[in-house]
Amino acid sequence: MALTLSAPAAVWAQTSPQPEGEASPSAATPATTAETPATDAPAPTPHPAEEAPPTSPTPPPADLLDRIAQSFVLHGNFRVRPELQHNFAIGWDAPALAATAYNNSGWPWSRNPGNGIAALCSTSPLPGTSARVAADCLSNYQTMANMRLRLQPEIHVTDSITVHTQIDIFDNFILGSTPEGGGVGRTQNSSPWAPITAMSQTQVTPTAQNSLVPSIAVSRAWAEVTNATLGQIRFGRMPWHWGLGILANAGNGIDSDYQTHVDRLMYQVRIRPLSLFAAVMYDFPSTGILSTSTRMSAGQGQPTDLSTFDDVHQIGLAVGRRVDASDARQSLSRGDVVWNAGFYGTLRWQTLSSENVYANGALAGTATTSAADTRAGGDAVTNNFADVQSGFIRRDYFAFTGDAWFQLLHRNFRFEAEAVLVAGNTSVDRTASPDPQRFDLLQFGGAAEFEYRLMNNRLRLEFRTGYASGDPDQEGLTYRTAGLRPLRAGASSITSFAFHPDYRVDLILWRQVMRQVSSAYYFRPGVQYAFVERPGSDRLYGRASVIYSRASDFVQTRGNDANLGIEVDAEVTYQSNWRDNTLGNVPASGFYASLQYGILFPMAGLGPRTDERANALSAFSFSNAQTIRGVLGVLF
Repeated sequence: MALTLSAPAAVWAQTSPQPEGEASPSAATPATTAETPATDAPAPTPHPAEEAPPTSPTPPPADLLDRIAQSFVLHGNFRVRPELQHNFAIGWDAPALAATAYNNSGWPWSRNPGNGIAALCSTSPLPGTSARVAADCLSNYQTMANMRLRLQPEIHVTDSITVHTQIDIFDNFILGSTPEGGGVGRTQNSSPWAPITAMSQTQVTPTAQNSLVPSIAVSRAWAEVTNATLGQIRFGRMPWHWGLGILANAGNGIDSDYQTHVDRLMYQVRIRPLSLFAAVMYDFPSTGILSTSTRMSAGQGQPTDLSTFDDVHQIGLAVGRRVDASDARQSLSRGDVVWNAGFYGTLRWQTLSSENVYANGALAGTATTSAADTRAGGDAVTNNFADVQSGFIRRDYFAFTGDAWFQLLHRNFRFEAEAVLVAGNTSVDRTASPDPQRFDLLQFGGAAEFEYRLMNNRLRLEFRTGYASGDPDQEGLTYRTAGLRPLRAGASSITSFAFHPDYRVDLILWRQVMRQVSSAYYFRPGVQYAFVERPGSDRLYGRASVIYSRASDFVQTRGNDANLGIEVDAEVTYQSNWRDNTLGNVPASGFYASLQYGILFPMAGLGPRTDERANALSAFSFSNAQTIRGVLGVLF
């Protein structure tokens, strides 16, 4: 259930501070209780059987908007996720290999530093202890737990005007990461109560001095104004989800980590008798360099976008057919087929880029600029534009993105597919050259999901597959550093496509190591069985799946082989107050618990090349990666 507070508008006005110089609307509101006549005689005590005399009713507000009750609705979730990761280095950090083997592997994982600290476990025994061996400091295990409280308040101003926000508290915060006295970049603890971390007795609030993760992060704030005849407008920073979510993914699940936020002005309209919808939008992907500076300004007031040439512009259109959830439920109960489909397209362009205005934490060409000024234009407000001008580069970016989605529903099955095409051109130089090298953009990605239900929907047979185009002129399957991936000499195009990171297909390879499906394709058969499934009550189910992954272009892999690996995943999940969200229903309030296990069997594409195995890396041997994850959460 959502927390809902409601009151007449006049009451909300009384409890809210008013702008200076404006009278409170409640000032003119008559008292809601009858006045007692002035008399010295004591008031008579009414007989228990007698009713109190009726009071005069309060006249209704003259303004219609004052008659409408406002409400505050709070949704969200809280979660804690313990996890054990074993051998995620898949053999690249083996002691038998050279110390540089892992650094040269291209494997994008932050490994356990055990091999580098083995000297701390020498064979010299401590007094009263047995001899220590180097293996005591070697471990292929990494363990942790993180938490997050997500609040999604909704302010219903009227029945047609709402304001939405999303606030994350301790977002993916590692438990135990802020002990008293500890801190980011400190060489020693600074608390007299805990001179070393082993003596810490409490956790302290995350700040810039002890954590890279803020305590509170406001991610979204937008408004929706709806007219039953004219349509709806939305404006602000809002979520965006389309189709299966391989391009734009709202990431609202309790186990989600990544989200699509857009700064957008949007108008949409629905033709309900035909189940059709259409929307047009203007987005603000990037505004470039601003005029504000923490050193030069008061920290208040409206900043200025210094240049329109470095702005990234985007216009979009979404059209399609979507049957209302209530109508779809009725059709499915009769055994009918329901279909939905749509197309989402955008045009994005940018002339210049101000990415190089700041280099190494300071204005380009200015060694004395304070790091506090790097969030905006710094010295630009003093008419010293030389530093800002020197950081502009030629980009000439133009791209069209088209995304088609189709869904077919029946009482016993669901089929859903999404396909994305990105086409355009750009330069990737970071120099001030007026005529940089041009690259064509041609990227493609697609995914499909099919499930068939048996035994009164308790048994589900699943099959998922997806494809992301590769690029023979790039090294590596995923982004490992800032900017575009390194391009080989002579490259003239960029064709590597990556899924949104919150579109999950496994537990290890694409979710944890690569962070997103990129330059590869996969096949994922699976089965799910509900041991208990009572809509509106408890649900307990188990799921098992096998994921076979291959690179779209074999030369892009470390081992120059298309085979990447086979992963086997399993989970057992319990939900209270469960309801089916196939038709887009928001999960109901309740308790959520899941235990997950995955094992990855890496294949040749993730290892060394054949010639390396015969020489410098002859001692290399794959190790299977494993994980055990838990998710404990509450939805509200």
